[in-house]
This record gives sequence, structure tokens and C-alpha cells, in this order.
Amino acid sequence: MSKEDLSLEEQVERIRAKRNGSGEWKDRVRRILNNVFLILATCGLVTYFSSEENHVNGIILVGIGMLFKFAEIIIRILR
Repeated sequence: MSKEDLSLEEQVERIRAKRNGSGEWKDRVRRILNNVFLILATCGLVTYFSSEENHVNGIILVGIGMLFKFAEIIIRILR
């Protein structure tokens, strides 16, 4: 595949990958952290709205999910 066949976004991604070299593992870690955040946030919301008396467990799950999201953001910034 030649450079003309690639879109501009694909070309930029290839350039970034060449510059970073070890950026592949960071992308994997970011994806995992983001998926953990989404799962915890969803479970937290379901727990929050399904419990009529005690919403603390749902808030705790969402808070833990936010910690994973902050870690993902820090990795993205340090990239």
C-alpha cells in the first residue's frame, strides 16, 4: 500500500507510531483502563438507581471508575 492510498489520519497515525516507538503498549493500557472505567461507571449507575434507600454503593463504584479514568488521562497527557 502506498502513501497515496492512505488517508491523512492513517498517515498521521503512522508518523506518531514511528516517533513514539513504544506507544503501542500505552495504547493497550489506555484501552484497558478506559474499558474498566466504562464497566464500573455503568455498574455504579445501575446500582445507584436500583437501590432506593442506599445510594452510597453506586457512588463508590462510579468514584473508583473515575480513578481509572484519571489514570488513563495521565497516560494520554504523558504520551
